Amino acid sequence: MVDKPQLIAKQGLARRGLQALLSTSILWLLTACTSPQLQPNAGNSAVTTVSSVDTTADQEFLERDYPVRPFPTQTFYDLLVAEVAGTRGDLALALANYRNQALITRDPGVIARAVSTATYQKDNKALQELGILWAEVEPDNLQARNMAFYARAQQAHFDLAFEHAQYLLSHNNGKYLVLLPSYTAELDEEHRLLLLQQYTAGEQNHPGNRDLLLGKTLLLAQLAHIDEALNTVHRILDKHPADEPARLVAAQIQHKDGRYKAAITELEKGLKHSPKSQQLQLQLIRFVAATDLPRAIENMIALATQEPANDKFKLALALLHRKNSDPVPAKAIYENLIDSGRMTSQAHYQLAIMAEQNQQSDTALRHYRNVSNNDLFLQATVRIAQILASRDQLNDARLYLHKLRLDYPDHASTFYQIESQLLIQQQGHQSAQALLDEGLAENPGNIELLYTRSLVNEKLGNLAATEKDLRAIIARDTNNASALNALGYTLANRTDRYDEALELIQRARAIKPNDPAILDSLGWVLYKRGEYDAALSHLRAAMSTMPDPEVAAHLGEVLWATGAEDEARSIWQEAIKNNPTSEFLLKTLQRLNIQL
Repeated sequence: MVDKPQLIAKQGLARRGLQALLSTSILWLLTACTSPQLQPNAGNSAVTTVSSVDTTADQEFLERDYPVRPFPTQTFYDLLVAEVAGTRGDLALALANYRNQALITRDPGVIARAVSTATYQKDNKALQELGILWAEVEPDNLQARNMAFYARAQQAHFDLAFEHAQYLLSHNNGKYLVLLPSYTAELDEEHRLLLLQQYTAGEQNHPGNRDLLLGKTLLLAQLAHIDEALNTVHRILDKHPADEPARLVAAQIQHKDGRYKAAITELEKGLKHSPKSQQLQLQLIRFVAATDLPRAIENMIALATQEPANDKFKLALALLHRKNSDPVPAKAIYENLIDSGRMTSQAHYQLAIMAEQNQQSDTALRHYRNVSNNDLFLQATVRIAQILASRDQLNDARLYLHKLRLDYPDHASTFYQIESQLLIQQQGHQSAQALLDEGLAENPGNIELLYTRSLVNEKLGNLAATEKDLRAIIARDTNNASALNALGYTLANRTDRYDEALELIQRARAIKPNDPAILDSLGWVLYKRGEYDAALSHLRAAMSTMPDPEVAAHLGEVLWATGAEDEARSIWQEAIKNNPTSEFLLKTLQRLNIQL
């Protein structure tokens, strides 16, 4: 019997965390003083959230002596409401009051309290705002600088993020200079060069600093200044030949540039200095596997033998055997893992894929039904439904999904979406629409179901219903870029409400400035408005990062309209070659009466 999967763990505030937050409530309100100097979390390398706050700060607050100043009555009242709201579990109200008073009073203690509550709430937007404020109020506070760095990086204010990173480097923490280029992958060349100038200037204050040089290397690689990037990273390796991250970066840059032998040689050099480095060994195996699978398998066997308890190595070895068209040892590895009760979901999932490839649908279904891992369960569910439908067992597939909705009501919307896609494939959009109506009757206002139904209604030509659902989403989530873009594109494509469409798409772009789908929509609405040059600029940008047949159809049509017929034909021919059944592209060519 396989345990039922926990698709998404319920998130709640731990009781002890709440008590820590509120343990000094009354004393804190009465003494209103500056916050303790929270130290940065040395292990925090995440780039998706601003920061985390040490919940021991309140105890430290009690133990230290801070200057006292009175708060105005309204401030005192708002903070008291926040404290009471926290004791009752209403952290949204608590955060709202703390945040408001942090902005009004600019008091470090209030800011720290707001940060602590925002951290519990996982409110990244509030953490960004509070981090910037905290660094302004207490520029010597390293935790505040840490938060301000992440906030500025997420807001694409890279010059300001660099300043915070450089300050933290001066206090012996240079990891932020290495992290910063991970935010700039979609930055335009002009602004990337400006950031590069900051790195170069920083070398004057920190000559030869490893973290600064490694961050500069990553930025140079993004700019395609390959030789300069390699020269820079080798400045690190000349002094520190056992520096694994620097060695990996050097190898990856060379491999991406097509210097495959040099990349392998780079890793082999690294292994001479760090022979037990698993990172270097795994990267070498990946590179070697592209041209020499037997050697890659030999290296992987050695690594797996070196660490017999590492089941991930066994899974990697099985995958290499399959790529080498040798399924027998791969199957043996998976079955051994299942027999030992380790990595069972992953093993069942891979055996199911192998069974599908051999057209053994009964075996595939058996293995998919034994997948309980969070990451793989939904993928297995989709495959079960699709296999059943392909065997003319659509009703069985629907019953299976219906049972999952009953077993996991918190995730019913996901199973409704899977079933709606199945119905679109098997019976058409009208059946899917009826199902989504049912789902929304049970889950009113569910954003995922509203969005899926809007797409179905758009395909059915129900413009009013499409607009109604998308506007309902936007009313609930004003920063939902997908809904803003979908509504803007629909209005541009199906109506002459171009000004309204442009405003919606521009709002979406402000939220996701480099999203190719949004750039495609922007180019299309500008074309509809007769702004051909601007349209081409955005469509070319979309096509460069997302060579989708729909983008190709749009770009080709604008080129055709401007007289660049040869280029249009070339783009369409390439798109048809890669997507010969694209309904959108074929309809575009038919509408324009174009034969390729």
